[in-house]
Order: sequence, then structure tokens, then C-alpha cells
Amino acid sequence: MRKTSILFLILATSAWAAGSLKVLQAFGTGNLDEGSDLYAGLILGSQGNLYGAAESGGTRGAGVVYELSPVTGGWAETVLYNFKGGADDGANPHATLMADSAGNLYGTTVSGGLGATCRGGCGVVYMLTPTADGWQETVLYNFTGGADGSVPYPGVTMDSAGNLYGATNSGGALGAGVVYKLTPASIGPWTQTVLYTFQGYPDGSTPYATPLLDEAGNLYGTTESGGAHNLGTVYMLAPQPDGSYTEHVLHTFKGGADGANPLGASLIFGPHGNLYGTTTLGGTANCGTAFELVPNAAGGWTERILHTFLGVGAQDGENPNGLTFDAHGNLYGTSTGGGTDNPGTIFKMTRNSSGGWTETVLYNFTAGATGAYPSSGVVLDPAGHIYGTTLWGGPSGDTTGGVAFQFTP
Repeated sequence: MRKTSILFLILATSAWAAGSLKVLQAFGTGNLDEGSDLYAGLILGSQGNLYGAAESGGTRGAGVVYELSPVTGGWAETVLYNFKGGADDGANPHATLMADSAGNLYGTTVSGGLGATCRGGCGVVYMLTPTADGWQETVLYNFTGGADGSVPYPGVTMDSAGNLYGATNSGGALGAGVVYKLTPASIGPWTQTVLYTFQGYPDGSTPYATPLLDEAGNLYGTTESGGAHNLGTVYMLAPQPDGSYTEHVLHTFKGGADGANPLGASLIFGPHGNLYGTTTLGGTANCGTAFELVPNAAGGWTERILHTFLGVGAQDGENPNGLTFDAHGNLYGTSTGGGTDNPGTIFKMTRNSSGGWTETVLYNFTAGATGAYPSSGVVLDPAGHIYGTTLWGGPSGDTTGGVAFQFTP
């Protein structure tokens, strides 16, 4: 079904809002053992701690998983695990972590592991379990680079039965990536099932985003490329009675005002079951969009453009990352570029009286002590504080460091 693109918003000029940013931890400032290159965002633990992953650094240079804990006068970092790389372990965790109800952490690495068809390994899915002696890592699955996929840039999500779902950026029978399921095993590696193999045209290719799971077991996600215009898609995988999955393309990005190339930003559900997300490029300034997909009476989905990012010249963000709702229905996110100094922004989107959305830039990164180029979305605590990471910057100006931050609106 052909989808229509509706410009749902008269674009508002971005404005500053009152607020302050606090650096919780600076990475790579002369001590790479703590990790560096923060592509992954943060998640909140049950005790108010924050957990994240750094793609590089650590004692072996293969990345770390870390915890940030509030202490008197600030926050303290604890490295929970140093990746070793090679055949025995993963290396270079890129995606944001996931936690289960028991406090175990799950994630992926884009290299390392047993996969001999990929230089440096094809990546793994891992679990970290808290014990009395620290955190214990278990490799749940090693990608081989064949039909099972390779290079899992996306993270994983979990259903109520404890199965994990994820996607790989490449590999699969056609090299365009796969969506997979991991089923727990009592001992040893988990069992992987490929749910869908991307073909490129017309269904999409190179999924970077972690799939989104609904209560019926449907999986939703984006592909960065492929589709009818090779500019990416939004897809749904629906489980069938025989255990297979059927793919439905909900939207094919066309570029221009419609948006293009949703790189790495996972979808989220709105309060009425609508889907919200961002594209890295496209829009009237080719700086990205924020969009909503709404089920329509014909059985398809209609795209609404909520905001078109205008970039540095307009003092707006560009190349937005994923969106997050607060308790009042406002949307928050970051942009990797744009802002008054160009190394990215924190922004907020609120519904306006005309039925559209108004975007406000809450913070402009400066490439100095507060960091630069946030490359993931944000998480909010119950008090409304906003937490995230930047890829570069920090007090020393180290371009390979990055920071974890708290922003108070």
C-alpha cells in the first residue's frame, strides 16, 4: 500500500529553554581503561544507577560495560567488564544495553567471537550477571557471518518468556542483514532462529536499530537503506501460527520532505499505539526528521512529519537520534550535529494548539568540557532529569573520549 507523507507541523524556530547540564563522567581523559567512544546511550537501574557501554578503550582496548553510581558530591564510574576480543569473547559494544527484572545486563558487540568469515570476528550477544565476586560475562551467541547474520550493531530486546530478539547490520543469505530470536538453553549457547532475511528491494537492508516488541509478539524496526528508493524502510514482522514471521513494509522513505536513512534510532510506541521515530537525513534541509506512523482505515500506515531539522545555520539540530516520551507526552532526543556550534543538541518536542508539534532546543553542545556529538537517545528518571552520552569531547577536549551527562530542564 502506498503511504502518503503529511507535513504535520509549521516549523518553529528553535529557542533556548532554561536548564543546566552536568558532566557525570568524562571518558578517555588520559585513562582509556575506563572506556571511550560512547555510541551507546544509558539505561537506568532500579536503584538509580546508570549503565552503559563504551565501544573502545578498557584494559584490552576492546571496550567496556560500566556503571555510574551517585556518590556524595558527584558520580563514580565502575567498569563492570572489559571485553577481550578474539575467539573467546566479543569486542566493541556499540548498542545501548538492556536489563531484565533480575538485574542482568544484555548487549551485543560488533566484532570478536568465533565468526571466521569476518575480520576480527562477526560479533556476539552477551549477558552480564551480578555475583558476589563481581559481574560474570556469558557469551550467548557467536555470529558466524553466514545465514545467521553478522555485525550486530543493534542491541536486543526481551519477551516475557525470556527470549531475546535483535537484528544484524549485515550477513544473512543475501548480505542485507537479518532479524533473529535467541531461545535460552539450560547449559551452553542459546539457540538462534533467523526470523527474517532482508532482501534490499523492496523490503529494506542494513538494520541498525534494535527491534521494538509489542504484546502480541510483533516486531517493529527500521532499515537504514533498501526499500523502493534505497533510502530505508519501517518494517513489521508478524508471528504466524506455524512459527514463521511475515514481513510488512509500513513505510518506505522517499527522501525530500519525507525523510531518509533512519540510522540507528529505534522506534517507540505512543500512547495510542502509534509509532514514533527519526530519520538521519531527508527533510527540507536534508538534516533529518522526526516522524509518526499512524494506522489508517485502509489497513496501512500514514506518516506524519512532526519536525524537520534545519541544521546549524538555523540554530537547530541535525541528524537526530531516537525519541523518548516523558510522563506528560512530550518527546525528548538528541541530534548528533547542528546547534549554534554544530556538535549537536538536546531537544524537546511539545504538542501545540494547532495539533502539531513545536521543537525547542534545550541545550547546544560546544565541543568543549560538556562533550560533543551525542550519538544515541536519552533516558529520563522519575524526577525529569535527562541522561545521555556524547561520542567526543570532555574536560580535556579529547576527541576520542566523550561524556555521560545529566541535563536538568
